[in-house]
Amino acid sequence: MPLDLRSPVWAALTTHPLRSPRAISGFCLLETLVVVVMIMILGGIAAPGLLRFQDQRRVSQAQYLVYQGLRSTQRQAMEKRQQHQFSLRDRQGQLEWANHPASVDPTRVTLWQPLTSGVTLASEDNTLTNSKGIYYVRFDFRGDVKSRLGTITLVGSGGRLSHRCVIVSTLIGALRQGEGHNKANGDRYCY
Repeated sequence: MPLDLRSPVWAALTTHPLRSPRAISGFCLLETLVVVVMIMILGGIAAPGLLRFQDQRRVSQAQYLVYQGLRSTQRQAMEKRQQHQFSLRDRQGQLEWANHPASVDPTRVTLWQPLTSGVTLASEDNTLTNSKGIYYVRFDFRGDVKSRLGTITLVGSGGRLSHRCVIVSTLIGALRQGEGHNKANGDRYCY
């Protein structure tokens, strides 16, 4: 049965204060301010976590690039049947890596690949061979390590909890990735 627009029921529905044109026209200033303040509070709570997540993501990406760089150097040494070297340097706050024959001095290498910006070498746990500010690992034609075993540890702005490392762990060229801890394992924090 259709509703008669002149009926008292229709009049009650259209004159209810919550259904008035003024009530549905928008928000008042106080309501808008409350919503804005709530959004700012939630943003203030979420921002540090988001920044920490982005920092850890950058460090993890740099760790992956170092790991893949070491693997490609090892593979190239086996394919070309000669010693190859993975070199890592800090050049004006930007970490760079290169893959080159071990007979070429790293200072003469022209093709350096940049790592993720905002990532630096940690002050501890960098135990690879270091010569003239360049950390390196050499692989022979079998892919075995011909330099000292060790660790490269990368860090963002998050301190030890954002540490990520790549560890050259055996003379036969085994590589693994690790992450930072607050508690030392021996004298290392990244394992």
